[in-house]
Amino acid sequence: MQHPFSSISAAGPRPDSDTDTKLLIGLLLVILCAGTARLFGLDHLLVWHDEVFTLLRVFGYRHDEVQAAIFSGQLLTPDDLLRVQRPDPAHTWADAFRAFAGHPEHAPLYYVLARLATALPLDPVNAARGVSAFFGILLIPSVYWLTRELFGRGLAPWIAAALVACSPLQFLYAQEARQYALWLLLTASSSAALARAMRRDRRTDWWLYGLFMTLGVYAHLLFVLMIPAHALYGLTVSRAGDTQAGRLARLARRWGIAVGVSLMLFTPWLWVIATQPGRVDHFTHWMQRPVEIGDLLAAWALHPTRTFVDLTPSPVLWWSLLIVPLVWALARFVRRAPRAAVWLLVAMALAYSGVMLGPDLLLGGSRSLHARYALPTLLAIQIMVAWVIGAAIAAPPGSWSRRSGLIALALLVGLGGWSLFAIQRAETWSTKNFSASNADIARVANASSSTLIVASDSGVGLGELISLAYHLDPRVRLWGPPWNQPITVPAGFETLIALTPSDQLRDAIGPERLLTPLAGTWQWFAVEPRRTNSDKPTAPPYANEGRVH
Repeated sequence: MQHPFSSISAAGPRPDSDTDTKLLIGLLLVILCAGTARLFGLDHLLVWHDEVFTLLRVFGYRHDEVQAAIFSGQLLTPDDLLRVQRPDPAHTWADAFRAFAGHPEHAPLYYVLARLATALPLDPVNAARGVSAFFGILLIPSVYWLTRELFGRGLAPWIAAALVACSPLQFLYAQEARQYALWLLLTASSSAALARAMRRDRRTDWWLYGLFMTLGVYAHLLFVLMIPAHALYGLTVSRAGDTQAGRLARLARRWGIAVGVSLMLFTPWLWVIATQPGRVDHFTHWMQRPVEIGDLLAAWALHPTRTFVDLTPSPVLWWSLLIVPLVWALARFVRRAPRAAVWLLVAMALAYSGVMLGPDLLLGGSRSLHARYALPTLLAIQIMVAWVIGAAIAAPPGSWSRRSGLIALALLVGLGGWSLFAIQRAETWSTKNFSASNADIARVANASSSTLIVASDSGVGLGELISLAYHLDPRVRLWGPPWNQPITVPAGFETLIALTPSDQLRDAIGPERLLTPLAGTWQWFAVEPRRTNSDKPTAPPYANEGRVH
């Protein structure tokens, strides 16, 4: 039997313009619908721990001042906590920049833009998420541009844009008040600008590339990994396209100047990082939490598949079976695609997957459990898959290769669209991490006419309390004991819920009451009268560690 894609030319996809017009129109409609969907329902998913800290920083609240106010021994209402999630004229831009600098592990560009957006007459959460949605929409034409620069005219750019538009993972981060959509946009745009500058070698193109590189390093610190990937691509293109020593030297010099100026302009934030190494270590210490190798490999089997299909709030392990055809497609791409594109996309994928997965496997850690740190890897995979599908569809009409490509495209677009529909109908998703069950916790708290939520001053306590406050009834009260003082839990409440209780708080609750984990979480506990001789549960070893915010 003929191999499904055996008729693909190694030179890449060449569409039949007469037969592919309807396909292109269909892809354009998919792109427009899926892209526009990013602007709707910005408030339907719960505000999770990291997004809480986005708004804290945007509005100029320092971590220590909010921590002291919440863990003060005073009974607080949900609105007391949510005040720090809204603008306050007393907190100026100067306060915001001090808050940005207090978390040097996060480059400041997104937070500056979110501060501007929250000045609009919009709900703060919608405004901050709207910034991400805007960049998530721009990512789609940016990917089209990059794919067009790498492979020329054809179906591949349109397919890549459609896969990104329908990607549930891209959709989720386009609706999250964090910097990841901006990071991906600048990753794709800088790569496309480099390809254009290498092709045309015009001064304006190099200026554009330098601008994207400067914005990129200010969007996310991990953007610097694109520098060696771009260097490898530039070297490959130069050697393949022109062997004249003068032109090679000129291209290398212009690339070096663009990158050098970008890094020079980034030195102010490098100084912020260099002068606060302790804070960087504190807020990234959680990444060193040991994780079983099997869990890491399972996560990395799910990351690529969840880029294309993610139908339920909790990932389903059998989705990882999609990794088999994905691996085949990537191998096909490496063998058949243009060499320069192979070097760029493979280098981009390996740079981020290696930095995340490598240290976890060798030294231990939990970095690679989170798909957000490997988003450029997953974007590169989407573009590679798009080329393979485009090459298959470009085969002669009626061939098995073309039919297989059309089936694969319809399947991925259909599953992606179904995933987007499921996400729009949900109140939480797995990307909300350990906050994903907070709406369920709130329902338990709101079911009682008199509920008290007590919390220890842990690495996740502040963010989790404020995240929960978004869903709490005004009757609920929250209480955090002051640091290093005797604890007496307020009495007179019908229902008691504890968040990451320390040993001191557990002792204050008393041995006559049992702490039972709520909603399958490790940080939330229902406090009930003890009816058995069961030992009280212990907090996980990472409950009091610093978390990245």
